[in-house]
Amino acid sequence: MRFLGLGFEDGVPDAKTVWLFREHLTRGGAIDGLFAAFDAWLKGKGYLSMSGQIIDASIIAAARQRNTDA
Repeated sequence: MRFLGLGFEDGVPDAKTVWLFREHLTRGGAIDGLFAAFDAWLKGKGYLSMSGQIIDASIIAAARQRNTDA
């Protein structure tokens, strides 16, 4: 597991903890700058995020499908 550098043995924060952290960032005026920096990083990697999208952190190789009319 590579998401946020967490391993299987590591504890994961619950939804309330994540929500409170986001609230602190918002009240401190840091949330807009963080999202702008993250958006710039995504654009630098070739990803264009649009509103309403969910981004999965996994990038995997997939076999090319060769569908035919048959």
